[in-house]
Amino acid sequence: MNTPALCERLATALVENRPSATDTDPLLRDVLAMTTGNPGKLVRARLVYAGALTQGLDEAAAAGLACAVEYFHVASLLFDDLPCMDDAGARRGLPCAHRLHGEAATVLGALALINRAYALIGFSLAGHPVHLRLQATACIDASLGLSGLVGGQARDLNFGATDRSARSISRIAAAKTGSLFWLAVYFPGLLAEPNAVERRALKSLCVYWGLAFQAADDLQDALGGSVDSGKTAGRDHVLDRPNLAHALGVPATRHRIGRLMIQSQRALAGLMASRPERWSYLLAFHVEFSTPITALANAAQAA
Repeated sequence: MNTPALCERLATALVENRPSATDTDPLLRDVLAMTTGNPGKLVRARLVYAGALTQGLDEAAAAGLACAVEYFHVASLLFDDLPCMDDAGARRGLPCAHRLHGEAATVLGALALINRAYALIGFSLAGHPVHLRLQATACIDASLGLSGLVGGQARDLNFGATDRSARSISRIAAAKTGSLFWLAVYFPGLLAEPNAVERRALKSLCVYWGLAFQAADDLQDALGGSVDSGKTAGRDHVLDRPNLAHALGVPATRHRIGRLMIQSQRALAGLMASRPERWSYLLAFHVEFSTPITALANAAQAA
């Protein structure tokens, strides 16, 4: 599901669905144009889109859900880069939004994206039974609230007051990165009404993927200029933020990533043993994720 045509389709949808009004403040308009017009790899959006189509949603509704989850993700990046958070300089190869358009416009842009995301979810699921819409609401709350992204970010900011252990780092990664994978996978998966065994396997898969992605990101940050990531490197060390490579060292982090990918494969095997027609699309994503993470681990070994 990582084809140029699909990425172009979703990139177009992000622009078409973004918040807009004829009298929008110019700075706010520029923040929204910049952040929706410069997409990353669209990992979460593609996961939502593929899952929603597999579970029977029509193309327009699937694209709407994909944009909603991507807007949540983009909003979190806008907040994350602010001076009061990571004070980053670059994101996706460009100066951060607050560097170009100011902090106030950036905060408002993030809020506008979150608001638009909720609206798109409501539109996309309007025709579904009430119990599914309530489950979707609960999924968003768990993923983005105090037990998910927001709570994880708070612990991230106060990492210096913790024991700085690998366990604390993994807990933060599960809340921040893992919760967004949970939203991207389980949110459309609700349409399949997964049983208890499938829910556990999906949860495990998202945790393992999230931890692996964050560990790879930690390696990029720790290695600085030796691995091109398109964003400001070295901030974890400067700001005393959680970084698995700092806590365990590069070799042990590489080993941890390999083990996490194996655990992800086992979780997928459990899903395939249940209803492969519902979950087989996740196999292609696992292969896609494994390739760059393995390449990064090899680059870290050579660095």
